Amino acid sequence: MSNRYVTISVDDGYPADFKAADLLHKYGLQATFYISVRNPERSTLTPGQVRELSTRFEIGSHTLNHTPLKFLKDEKAAQEITDGKKHVEEILGSAVISFCYPRGKFNRRTPALVKKAGFLGARTALSNLYSLPTNPFLFGVSTHAYSFSKVIHVRHALLEGNFAGIRNFIRDYKGVTDWLEHFIRGVDYVERHGGVAHLSLHSWEMEAAGEWKKLETALDLVSQRSLTPITNGAIFRLCHQLSACQVPSEAVAEFAGRHK
Repeated sequence: MSNRYVTISVDDGYPADFKAADLLHKYGLQATFYISVRNPERSTLTPGQVRELSTRFEIGSHTLNHTPLKFLKDEKAAQEITDGKKHVEEILGSAVISFCYPRGKFNRRTPALVKKAGFLGARTALSNLYSLPTNPFLFGVSTHAYSFSKVIHVRHALLEGNFAGIRNFIRDYKGVTDWLEHFIRGVDYVERHGGVAHLSLHSWEMEAAGEWKKLETALDLVSQRSLTPITNGAIFRLCHQLSACQVPSEAVAEFAGRHK
């Protein structure tokens, strides 16, 4: 069994997700597309487009209305989580096992609500991480495809209690802020030591920044490495199979997401 993986996650279900899908397909990579049924901030894929996308990639849920869950009462948060899952499953006609917290925001109770809804795991916005998740409902990323400053990297990690991310940013990423170079450093680490190189992105950010060529460069480079392409859902299944997800509840509190 490989212990060196690469996974990609694409958030929000924006129509330009098909550009990302075509590039991923071109380079033989796996990905999970997290779909919000509705999004007050921007356009979303139609049900027909979601079904078409699902013929090539895993579809995950991103709540019903792309609602940050951190400050919602549990009843309302649970409704956003379960209704989002139900609607995507109705579109696909199959089960959805992967969840992503909108804007990375959750509190110490939210992961339990996601688990209760029937998901196998959930992706956060905790960054500079490249290990298999010890808790599948707190799965972080190596790199977000956006060039944050050093101050933002450290500030967000401090607010999230993501001290491993701070250590990795300094020790392994050498404080690099360009997202392509940052991702390749994460890939280098995983290729040497094992783990998961995980790139998350928004296709609307690719559009706004004109960075499709940069994304293609990243996908081309990683496709040539000795990493096994895998979906987020497959990572969650692997975590459960390895019984790697038995962590105390305090760990959930420690990583109570405050990501922007």
